[in-house]
Order: sequence, then structure tokens, then C-alpha cells
Amino acid sequence: MWNVISTVSSSDVDEEYAEQVDALIEILDRQRAAERETTQVDKYGQTGLSIRLYTYEAPGSGGTRWAVDYNDPAVRELEETDSRDEANARYEELVRDAAGNLGIDGDGYQERFSVTDVDGTPGPLPTLPTVGTSDVETLLDEDGTPVLHLHRTDDDELTLRTGQDDQVDSTHVVLTRAAVLKQLSLTDGETRVTSAVAARTVWEYGMNLSLVAHETRDAVKAAADALFLVAATA
Repeated sequence: MWNVISTVSSSDVDEEYAEQVDALIEILDRQRAAERETTQVDKYGQTGLSIRLYTYEAPGSGGTRWAVDYNDPAVRELEETDSRDEANARYEELVRDAAGNLGIDGDGYQERFSVTDVDGTPGPLPTLPTVGTSDVETLLDEDGTPVLHLHRTDDDELTLRTGQDDQVDSTHVVLTRAAVLKQLSLTDGETRVTSAVAARTVWEYGMNLSLVAHETRDAVKAAADALFLVAATA
């Protein structure tokens, strides 16, 4: 591959050609015409990193070209080739290198790409399920020491399930029966607390139950993070 645009090294083409390719890439970008794409978007919707692969007819010669365009806040490199395989290999190399620099964010979660098509890199999480009051009541009514946990399906969807604490990976647990009792200020006595007992005992039971469910949001995110944690490879 050869450099067309680079902020860290010299270009391998003349300035006029580089400007023409740059203008062409801008058009393709506006048309969302990238063949492959990996981006990282912050919570404000700003793109901090983008790695995209484009194909086009080269200005002047008309030959088919593929370009890998890397952008981060400090660096831009647009490399061009006449080989699709070489372009794909370079694109994946850059994405995996970027994945190796992903760490833990300020909230303690795995930093992830917002969009990616490269296997083995931390991509976006699927839609997270929401814990409802019925899930909380199920824990109260379940025998043993039940926990509510997140399950990853074969289709990479996330669902909530109930299991026993000694049979579930602790990193996948969203809520335990013990935590529910504690938050409702209840304890088991000679008779085990059920949802019916709690409803008769706890003042504003429905509101308290909703609060317990609402406060599981961070636990759901943490469990999803654990289920989709990918060790980046070079």
C-alpha cells in the first residue's frame, strides 16, 4: 500500500492526486458508502476514532483502487492499494491495533467500538433487557437462594433468567434474593418471605419494588460487559 494522505509521514503521491482522492473520500463518506467501518463515538455523539475501507475509480487513470482511511484526534492516514485483499488485511490490522488500546472507561466498563465488523474486537453491546417488578417478585417467591442473571443466547441476544447462586457465574448476576430482602428491610423467619407477605408488610410496596428494579441498571450493564468482554488480539 502507499500513502496518499498522512499527518505522520510523507505522501507517496503528488499533491494534486492526494487532493482529488481526499475530495472523493469526502463524497463517499457523505453517502455512507464505506465498504467496511469501525468507529468509536463518545457519549456526546462525537466520533473520536474511525477506520474505514473505500473502493473507487482512481482519479486520472480510472483503475479500481481500495483505500483505508484512519482518523483519530491526532492522526490521519489514508493508504491506497490496487488489491482488495491487501486493503482488507490492512483495515483489520488497524482495527486490531486500535482494539489493543481500548481500556476501561470512567464508569469501570470495557471501552468498545460503536461500530465494527472485525471479529474478536470489543464491539457494541446488544440491547440490554430491563428488570421489571415481576422479576423482583420471582426472586422473593423462588425456593433456595435464587439470583437474577443475564444470559447470552446463541444469537448474541441478552435475556434475564433466574437460577441458584451456586450455579451462576457471579459476574453475570444482576440481583439476588438476599439483596431484595435487604432493600425491602425484610428477613426470613420461621416462615419464608414471599411477594404476598412483602406486599402486606412493606409500606408503599409497589413503589419500593419499582425502585429495586430501577436500581439494577448498572448491574445489568456490568453483567453484559462481562458476557461480551473480548481480549483484543494483535
